[in-house]
Parts: sequence; C-alpha cells; structure tokens
Amino acid sequence: MSKGRSRGPAAAAAVVGVPDRTARATRTDVLARVLDHVDDLLPGLVAAFYARVGRDHQIRAVLERLTPAGLQAVQRLQVQRLRELLAGEDPAVRRERSRRIGRELAMSGVDLDLYAGAVIDHGRGVLEALETLETGAGSGDGPPLGLVAARTAVTELFAEELRWALLGFRDADAATNRVLLRAVQAVSSASTVADLARGLVDALATLDGMAVVLFIRPDAGGAFEHEVGSGPGYDRYLAFPLRTAPPITTAQRDPTGAGPMGRAWRTGSVIVSDSHETDPSTVPWREAAAALGWRSGAAVALVDRRGRSRALVSLQASRPGFFSSTGRRAMLEQVKQVAEQALERLEDRPTLASGVRGHRDRAAHLASLADGHVEMLFQPLVALPSGRLLRLEALARLVDGDRLVSPAEFLPAFGHDELVDLFEVGLHQSLAAVVGWQEQGLRTDVSVNLPVGALDDRRYVRLVRDLLAGYGVEPGRLTLELLETGFVDAELRRRGRFVDELKALGVRLAQDDLGSGYSSLLRLRHFAFDDVKIDQSLVRGTDLAPGHALHFVQPISDIARSQGLSVVMEGLEDDGLIEAAVQLGVDEGQGYGIARPMGRHDVVAWASRYRLDVDQCRPRTALGGLAGHMAWERRVQALGGHLGRGGLVAASACTLTPYLAAAGRPAAVEAHDAAHTAEAVAGDPDERRAAWDRLVELVSG
Repeated sequence: MSKGRSRGPAAAAAVVGVPDRTARATRTDVLARVLDHVDDLLPGLVAAFYARVGRDHQIRAVLERLTPAGLQAVQRLQVQRLRELLAGEDPAVRRERSRRIGRELAMSGVDLDLYAGAVIDHGRGVLEALETLETGAGSGDGPPLGLVAARTAVTELFAEELRWALLGFRDADAATNRVLLRAVQAVSSASTVADLARGLVDALATLDGMAVVLFIRPDAGGAFEHEVGSGPGYDRYLAFPLRTAPPITTAQRDPTGAGPMGRAWRTGSVIVSDSHETDPSTVPWREAAAALGWRSGAAVALVDRRGRSRALVSLQASRPGFFSSTGRRAMLEQVKQVAEQALERLEDRPTLASGVRGHRDRAAHLASLADGHVEMLFQPLVALPSGRLLRLEALARLVDGDRLVSPAEFLPAFGHDELVDLFEVGLHQSLAAVVGWQEQGLRTDVSVNLPVGALDDRRYVRLVRDLLAGYGVEPGRLTLELLETGFVDAELRRRGRFVDELKALGVRLAQDDLGSGYSSLLRLRHFAFDDVKIDQSLVRGTDLAPGHALHFVQPISDIARSQGLSVVMEGLEDDGLIEAAVQLGVDEGQGYGIARPMGRHDVVAWASRYRLDVDQCRPRTALGGLAGHMAWERRVQALGGHLGRGGLVAASACTLTPYLAAAGRPAAVEAHDAAHTAEAVAGDPDERRAAWDRLVELVSG
C-alpha cells in the first residue's frame, strides 16, 4: 500500500457531515473498505491506547481492578467491537448494542469521561491510519478508498457510537436513582428494625448487576451474623458451605477483621472493594467469592449519632468495579444517611426488640408464626391493696418443640405484617380464654399488647371489632396496651386516628411505659388512656438504691392520677415492692411477686387460691416502710405552712414507725424521730434529702 499525504484528525473532523460527491459507494461499503485497510492495525491501536492512558492515575485505578488475563480479555473485546463497527452493523442493532455497552461500562465503574476518551482515541487512531494510505490505493484490486468519504464515515460512526453509549450511561444512572428512591421509601416507612432490614436489602438487590445484599450485625463475640438477605444469588449463598471460609469479624488486629466489612465497622464508613481478585484485603475469602460469583463489593456501616456502628449493609456484585463510579458511590452514601436515621429512630423506641438474630433463627421464628405455633401465657393484674383479680395480660410465646420462645428472641425477626399476624393470633386466644374462664365461673378481663404500628394500620381496628363480635365479649372487658409509647412525633399524633377508632369500639386503652422518657408523658396529652403502667425499669435495682427508685415512682404516679387514670406498677417481684406500691397509692400491681405468667388452663385454679397478704398500716419490709415514710412526707409538704400542732408531724403518723419497732433498730428509730420534728419538716431541702439518705441507709442496712 502506498502512503498518501497525512492530513491529521483536524482535517478529518472538518469533513463531518460533508458528502463526498465523487463517491458512488454507500457508507457501509466505505467502512468495509476501511476495515480492510486497518484490520491488522486494530490490536496495536488498542494496546497503544492502554499504554498511554495507564500513566493517568484515575485510569490506572480502573485498570488495576483487572488481572493481566482480564486486561487482555478487555482489549480483545475492544478490538472485536471496533471490527463490528467498521463491518457495518445494522443501525438498529448497532444502536442497541452501543447503548448496552454504555450500561455495562457504567455498571463496571467506568465513568463516562473515561469511555468518551477511549472512543475518541480509537476514532482518531483509525483516521490517522487512513492518513498513511495513498489516495486511491488499495490492495492492488478494487476501487480507490476515497479518503474524504472514509473520513466522513469513520467520524460519523464514532460520534454515533459515543452518543448511543451515552444513553446507556444515562440508563444506568436512572436505574441507580430508581433503586435509591425505592430504598429511601422502604427505610422511611419501616416500623420495625426487621422491616428496615428487609426493605433495604430488597430494594438494593433490584439493581442490575447485584448478586447479593445482606443486612449484618456482629454478635457478642464480634463475629458478623447475616440476618436478612436478598438478590439473584441469595439462594446460592444460603446453600454455600460457609464453614470453608474464615469468619468475618470486627477484630482490628486479625485477618478476619481486615476485610472491607471489618474496616467499615471500625471506621463507620463506606468501604469498597473494586475487585475481590486483586484486593489484598479480601484474600482470605477470595476462593469463596469466586465460587459465589462475587467480583466486587461494598460494606456500608450504619452508625448512631455518637458515631458507633450499629449495623452493616454488605453488597456483592457480579462484576468488578461495580461500586467505583461517582454515581454509585453517591448512592451508597445516600443509602447510608437515610438508613442511619431510620435505624436510630427505631432503636430509640424503648420496648422495640432489635437484637442480633442470625438468618437461621429468624427463618425458624417466622416459620413458627406462619404455622400457628404461638401460645399465649397470662399474667394477673390485681387491685391494691385488696388483691382482687382485675384482668390478665396476654403474653405471646412461640412454641419450639418443648421450649417456649420469649419475645426478646423472636421479635427482632418480625416486621410490621408479622406483628399484625401475631396480634390476630394473640387476640383470638385471649378472647377464647375469657369465654372459657367465664364458663368455669371466673369472670375477668384481659389485656393484649398493641404494637405501635396500629397507629396507622386499619387492620387492627377491623380485627378487634370482628373478633369481639365473634366471641361475644363486651368491648369494655378488653384492654389494649399500646407498646413503644416513647416513640412520639407529629406524624404519629396525626395517624393516631385509628386509636380513636379503637376507643370508639368501647375497648379500654392503656399506656405501657409511663416514665420511660419525656415523650411517654407527652403521649398522655394525645390519646384517651384509661390506665397507665409505670415502666418496670424504674423499680429494677431497688435493693441497691431503694431511695432513688421510690423518688421516681411517686411523682410519676401523681401525674397519672391527676389525669384521672388508673395506675399500674409492673415488675412487683417481691413483697417489698408490693408493699411499696401499696404505700405509694398505686391502684394495680403486676409481677412475679404476685404471679408468673401461666397457661390459660391454670388461671382458674390460681385465682381460687390467691390471696394478697398486705397490711397497709403495718408494712413488714424495709422498702414498704420507707415508701410509707415518703408518702407521709409528701402529704406534709403538700400542706406547706399549715402544719398545725402534733398530728401529722408526729412519727406515729408514719407507717415506718411500726416497722422499725418490730425490726429493733435503735439508730434508725432515732433518725426517723429526728425527721419527724417540725423543724426538720420545714427545714432546708438539701438537709431533708441528706436526712432521707441517712434514714434509707439505716433502715435498709
């Protein structure tokens, strides 16, 4: 082939869109002639491109994801693509293939500017190769090439390739944005941690090219437990013998914690592995990843407001570089932000179980619920101080062979729909129990826990209405205890209309955890409660700090009673707590000191023999006596300066006096008498508090 005068790429670009009026051949014929002339040059042209761009640190980062064999394969594909273009593909086929190539490149982490540079470079290379050929020369036969027509055809061809590939990049971006929106909607609407985890992984797994998405948290030993998963490769992952790979942990100085997940957990950030084949931190799991078809991955740590990691989202893709593009990185950061906010919102709810439960346990709990393996136990609530049975609280357990599984174990596996199912089963069994007890001569009421999800789900209203009618139980005999009442915001106050509908049915409504936080007190303003339960966490540890516990209970009880509400104290585990509740004027009591939860068939026998042995005037425990003194002190302080003479100030007016007389503690008697002088009652508050602390120490000791 003879050589023509070189006119360069600028001259070639100048003829874009200008037809070669002397040419008689179609563009396809022209391109076929071009391919004949440059076919042998294409491998060298592609190799030269990679040699040049490999000096750029951004492009080098992309190339480093590939093994040497992988890089050779990419170069062969590019040579093949150049030949397909020049061979004159059908326009519709070429358009779709170019668009698909753009999507594929975007999914492999290749940014548009890098690909555009490659297309422009390859086009320029073909044009420069043509410039070395003499006008009209061929291989010795056939018509002249026609450089003007050739330049025009090649320039138009590569411009079209870039334009259609650009649409493919846009397709990938649009798909990413749709998945992001789906994830945001899922976590924003979640009412449990299980819903959040499930909605998040299901949304992210719809991204084309994703293999598996896992919601992961470490157990007490720091080993990561996969709890929920989704994706095309999820079933394959479940069947894979993971014991063949080392565990993944949070350990900083151990190879098991050196991978992306361990680093993400410790740093609270997003860690990306562009290629499991070349990333040195994934070596311990490389064989397993290859077997599962995982080529790249990302670990997204979800942290709380203190910067502590609470959970991880692990994403595994079927191609290298999947999370490397700017758009994908931005998506991961946005997912991290919204999921962190939702997780913290849900875990802040005081009674919402969200402990770590591995996938196997979760699946077993969900199967138990689906199969109806649920048993309700019943714990009595009695009037104080009479001990009269008022109602029984229904408490759900899952049946696992001979074992009953507690809510602390199974609730982390349940999302909103499962909680509706659990409520339905529990209400069925509870109302059936009420009817059965009455047939045996025991007329009593029942209470059932109502999840916070009932605030915006009409299914609960329908279930309560239909089941009450079906069992023929008067609505007033059913109390619904609203759980997680610390979780209050403007939206839930608005959505509380369904609670109003429940009240309209005639059922009673109880607040479950008064005192668990300021928001639980606010809830009193927004819902028409009949009863409130003082959160049992307030009375835990009374044996260690009885004075502090009593100081918490008394004012909270006063607030509830001032609203005309019946006050229930949970957690009455011994005689001291029962006596303290009586002395502080609590209306109802519940706890192990009264009765443990029992099966429905044991209730009638228990009720026939139960008696509450409490003398309101003569407590037999130190805690009961101290509560009596506190109640006396509050009555006196309420009178202010109208103390009068004798009467209320005297130690004989306090129920701690007979307890101390029976206990035989002279030092405590002396301190108690000193607290009952008029001077002490009207004295400095700090002095009174110090006297109280001294009295608690002497009485309890």
